[in-house]
Amino acid sequence: MKENKTLYKIAKAIYSKLLKIIYRPTVKGTENIPEKGAIIFVGNHKHAFDPIMVMSNTNRIVHYMAKESLFKGIHGKIFESIGTIKVHRNKSNPVAILKAERVLKQGGAVGIFPEGTRNRTNQELLKFRYGAVKIAQKTNTPIISFAIKGDYKPFRKGLSIEFGKPIDVSKMEIEEANNYIKNEVLNILRK
Repeated sequence: MKENKTLYKIAKAIYSKLLKIIYRPTVKGTENIPEKGAIIFVGNHKHAFDPIMVMSNTNRIVHYMAKESLFKGIHGKIFESIGTIKVHRNKSNPVAILKAERVLKQGGAVGIFPEGTRNRTNQELLKFRYGAVKIAQKTNTPIISFAIKGDYKPFRKGLSIEFGKPIDVSKMEIEEANNYIKNEVLNILRK
């Protein structure tokens, strides 16, 4: 999958600056993100800006998996240009999975929200789907769990993101791996 690196860097610079000015997030654990080699970012999903929170805190180009309805108009063109992977909700996604696997086989980074949608409930996390751990196991890629805490309230403190250490799920059963990753995200959320 070929992304426009220049456009990615410009978009990242603009959105990162806006995020820092408007929401002032605190960041922990960036030292856990490997500078190179395949990696999958997996965490909770509460707001449309969550991918930007991840992307703005790493020097890696992160190919986020995003719902197809976001690929409309100018935003859709930008998403495609920067390497965002289109996912069809509530359907199997063999093409999206192949694209993610290709990125990882080339030593790239992929971002996945296993909840499958933004969590608008009072639950800490929604049920985790198995896609992230399946892709990690198939490509022998470590997972970096993260959690975003607080609310996106303009010009107020309280928003934060924390990254965990890389997790190898290659030797785990699929259910065990999925529960392990979910618990890692919960542990960061509850700190």
